[in-house]
Amino acid sequence: QGKLEEAIAAYQKSIQLNPNFAEAYYNLGNALREQGKLEEAIATYQKAIQLNPNDAKAYNNLGAALGLQGKLEEAITALQKAIQLNPNDAYAYYNLGKALSDQGKLEEAIAAFQKAIQLNPNFADAYNNLGIALGVQGKLEEAIANYHRAIEIDPNYATTYNNLGIALSYQGKLEEAISYYRKALSLPDEKATPASTHTLAHSNLGYTLQQQGELEAAIEQYEKAIELDPNYATAQNNLAEAQREIALRRNPQPSVVEEIIPTPEQEPLIPVLRSVVQIIATIPTGISKGTGWVIKREGNTAWIVTCRHVVSDEEGNKQPSKDIKVELYSEPPPNQFRRRLPAQIAQITAINNQELDLAILEVKDIPEDIQPLNISSNRIPRNTDILIIGHPVTGIPWSVVEGKIPAKTNRHLQLDANLASGNSGGPVLDEQNRVVGIVVEISNNQTIADEPRISNQPATTGGFGFAHSMQLIMQQLQDWGTI
Repeated sequence: QGKLEEAIAAYQKSIQLNPNFAEAYYNLGNALREQGKLEEAIATYQKAIQLNPNDAKAYNNLGAALGLQGKLEEAITALQKAIQLNPNDAYAYYNLGKALSDQGKLEEAIAAFQKAIQLNPNFADAYNNLGIALGVQGKLEEAIANYHRAIEIDPNYATTYNNLGIALSYQGKLEEAISYYRKALSLPDEKATPASTHTLAHSNLGYTLQQQGELEAAIEQYEKAIELDPNYATAQNNLAEAQREIALRRNPQPSVVEEIIPTPEQEPLIPVLRSVVQIIATIPTGISKGTGWVIKREGNTAWIVTCRHVVSDEEGNKQPSKDIKVELYSEPPPNQFRRRLPAQIAQITAINNQELDLAILEVKDIPEDIQPLNISSNRIPRNTDILIIGHPVTGIPWSVVEGKIPAKTNRHLQLDANLASGNSGGPVLDEQNRVVGIVVEISNNQTIADEPRISNQPATTGGFGFAHSMQLIMQQLQDWGTI
């Protein structure tokens, strides 16, 4: 009935009466997982397994919960055990496919989804996720065929209509994509990650309309998406770019943009602000924005550090953007915009690299005053005061926020600061304005593991986050030959 609190109380009473009742622990875990209490659910599944080591379904649900936490290796181990105990469990293969997809192991994921479908030919979720994996590989026709099969099984599967629209958008079939986005919006909403299906469909429909030049209609769709989820970064970014495009239509920008730059007396941080850029990357669902900063320059060419997910299509095929611009800090006159320069990817970590989320952009014609930021070579103690510069989707570009480093490992820093999407890629500065890390993840999980694995799905908001340490970054830059 969805009365989870009462269900939990009943399971707990059952356990109180019989502490060795494995099935009660299993069902309690399911109720806790539905509440989003993953840590408690995982502990409860583990207790069920302790009491009944041959409970395949407990291993399956344990693996699914671990996958939701991003603990992919542990998830895969649990799911493989579930399959060993019950080789005919389609759901175990399905969950294994999702975990493998999140690891970027697409061929193995596809095989797992296909096995799930073989065991259950009417498994709509498996067809949908198989379509996603094939789409990531660029096999759009196969992806579309699987989306259609999912819809045949479940004609009210709103998420699949949205995914089908995205695949058709990749193919340039914009009118067909629009019809499927509208179909998704006509059906009951489904919760997806990171936003509801209707949120995603409104934003995707808006971007497709924007590509057709219908800016006012696009803005209306973005506003509907934001009304449903005010923190959905892609819709916020798309709205800002559509509004900018309308303003430029009404008041075209001069061919040479005047850069009005405060003096150091007016703005003591001006040398740092000028070295920090806003990154605008075009992806199939719209615009990805984040932060980058200059680490090297030679002549009029600069190399900018940012995160892989800032310049990649993390909501779709995870491929790097081919249309990237960087915006430079200045204070433009009214009705004008800051200067933007084209950028291209010089180096980028692989999509299946769970340890390092990094990209280097090459930009030409950088103004002479923009210089590389200083890098700290010192060991960073806990509780260090820091500054983070970035462009939070919920705030103003080039925001400077104060924070601390409450915990760290040799490779990662936990950040206690007010962060949001758009801060990704931003420099973490010590009291001497030296870079000690790069913001890589905004998280709702404050626990820092010995070596945390970096999620490919950045959160939209949060009061804290994680950074790669500069030791980790510098080692990769040396391996690439960037420095």
